[in-house]
Amino acid sequence: MSMKKQLSVPLLSLAALLMTQQAFAVQTCAQKEAALNEQLGYAQQHNNSHQVAGLKKALAEVKENCTASSVRQDAEQDVEKLQRKLKEKQQDLRESQQDLQKATAKNNAEKMAKYRSKIADKQADIKKITTELHQKQQGLRALN
Repeated sequence: MSMKKQLSVPLLSLAALLMTQQAFAVQTCAQKEAALNEQLGYAQQHNNSHQVAGLKKALAEVKENCTASSVRQDAEQDVEKLQRKLKEKQQDLRESQQDLQKATAKNNAEKMAKYRSKIADKQADIKKITTELHQKQQGLRALN
């Protein structure tokens, strides 16, 4: 593998991680503009006219409509949405745990394996949602 390819894979992974963390964070209007300008510059460098047009439109909308109160309101809505999502996943987890108990009582190995897998998936989802929720709540507190 060439040196360029060896460097590009970790850099892309790092960029993806940072973008994911930024997606969880509450962004101020200035941060939104800066992120859009950065993406716009990248799209222009790569002659992606459709992306440039979309980013210019998004940038104009942010400049026109973004206020401190709209950022706070969006953050509050994000927190509420994540809280609902977390409750739903927790209920799904409880149902799968009950199904596992029934399968265990019947000694049905196939269904036991199926429900254990579902439980593991739901626990991973809950952990991810909880992390995102905590980050959004911290961002919201920082706005107040």
